[in-house]
This record gives sequence, C-alpha cells and structure tokens, in this order.
Amino acid sequence: MTFSELKQRCAEQGIKYAYGRFKKPTEPPHLVAFEVSSENFIADNIVYKKIHQMQMDYTFLDKDLVTQNKIEDNILGDIPWEKTDEIYLQQDECWQVSYMFNIEEE
Repeated sequence: MTFSELKQRCAEQGIKYAYGRFKKPTEPPHLVAFEVSSENFIADNIVYKKIHQMQMDYTFLDKDLVTQNKIEDNILGDIPWEKTDEIYLQQDECWQVSYMFNIEEE
C-alpha cells in the first residue's frame, strides 16, 4: 500500500481521514495516520526501498463494528497489520484504537 492508496481507500469507505492531523476540529469517528519510524531496505550505503512504519488511530464515540470492519477488511485488508486495545480518552470523551502497518514509498 502507498500513501495515496491509503487516502483513497478511506475516502471510498466514507471514513474521514488525515495524515498527521486535521486542519480544523473534526468530530469522531475519524482516522489519523502518521509515521512512527522507518524500516528501509539498504545495501551498499544506499536506500533502495523506503518503508514507513505507520500508526493509524481510529477515534470514535460509540463502538461501531461496521466501521471497524471497513477499516480492517477494506482499508487494511490486503496488508499485514496489528492493533492495540481500545482505550478511553477521558479528556476528549472518546475511544481510540491504533493500527500499525507499513507503507512503501511511491
């Protein structure tokens, strides 16, 4: 998957998405993705393939299995991913679960 494919898949599923942050306050449910590190393929001191280790936070007010299944089956369905436990963000009065996966440079 690439950055543009991730954005396109979120739009196709009707889920609000931003890389890094939304420019305006955005009510949940929504997805925010960001790079946490890289795992590049390097040989002879040259980066041959850039691989971005990503985290995508799904923030929601009420548990919605339909939306969560869209994320897991349709957006991330063809790549390996892991997810965290759901946590309650008391300050924001919402829930969040994070997905970890890799994106290759376009």
